[in-house]
Amino acid sequence: MTRPAHTFKPIAHGFTLVELMVAMTIGLIILGAVAQIFATSRGTYVLQEDLARLQENGRFGMHFIAHDLRMAGYAGCVNINQALNPDAGFSAVNNLNGTDPATTFVPNEHIQGYDYNTGTNTWDPALPAGFFTAGEVQPNTDVVVIRRGSDNSIGVETPYMPTPAGALHLTTGNGLSVDDIVIVSDCENADIFQVTGGNPDTSGTLNHNTGGGSPGNATKDLSNMYDGSAEIMSLITRVYYIGTGASGGPALFRKDMQGGSMPATGQELVEDVESMQILYGEDTNTDGNADIYRLPVAVTDWSRIVSVRIGLLVRTARERGPDVDTNVYPVVAGANFDPADDRRQRRLFASTIQLRNQRTD
Repeated sequence: MTRPAHTFKPIAHGFTLVELMVAMTIGLIILGAVAQIFATSRGTYVLQEDLARLQENGRFGMHFIAHDLRMAGYAGCVNINQALNPDAGFSAVNNLNGTDPATTFVPNEHIQGYDYNTGTNTWDPALPAGFFTAGEVQPNTDVVVIRRGSDNSIGVETPYMPTPAGALHLTTGNGLSVDDIVIVSDCENADIFQVTGGNPDTSGTLNHNTGGGSPGNATKDLSNMYDGSAEIMSLITRVYYIGTGASGGPALFRKDMQGGSMPATGQELVEDVESMQILYGEDTNTDGNADIYRLPVAVTDWSRIVSVRIGLLVRTARERGPDVDTNVYPVVAGANFDPADDRRQRRLFASTIQLRNQRTD
């Protein structure tokens, strides 16, 4: 009888403790390397995102300020006539009560600057009363006030003005309200007054009686009887400054003043703008070009300012990288800013802007 062959099964052996420890160590090394690569990639991505936002903030900030500076002094057709015929003159009559800086529109004095004096910890010259509440503007930054007519204008309609005290007539749906401060101008004259009585948006009738709201009109008679060649636009007194934003950090703000003693509410435009510094280009020989750039305190005649050199210092929202930023930044020539020593990235944005509606002859 033949016996069946025996089959032998291999004996299964487990991993030894040493083998397990070696495998775990290799696994941890690989996992650590992957985690390090992920963390580095994540940090690089966040930094690039912050830098892209920084660049965007700087461009937006410059865009807002540059547009208003170029429009400083705009009053419609009268500006075009000045450019074509410099000898035509520009008669802008302010019919409002008092000398509120929010409603002052002196020919060729359409901007006003304020610089922070680090020696006395005050603004030089002093900020206009009623423009800001205490602590609203961050120290060691500049403030600029720009006065101009709005971009949108409304034509004067029949029956026009039978007398200098007569109402102006517009199309309905013009968007104007009682107490609005407006400019009416043709190619030779301009008047500033406050809208009184009625509802001009629905009636199309624009009254300018004495009294009224704040500051009110000093006279009912305008300097000219305006006809179909005239246009009406809101008077904008726009203030740019650095305040504390919703995030708790510095931000570029803008507010529109309409007169009166209560400060207007500031509108946050761009976050993480740490400093705004401005120099004003003065034309000393009436050739239309800036011959010297001055701080506001050194400007004695704002009608001679034909250009503005502006700088913004913008930072990232978050701290990134190992290096602490201890730099002092020359935001514009002669105006430095020393930010907090932290690990944020910072960039300077600078531009020189010509004032289109300024005359120095």
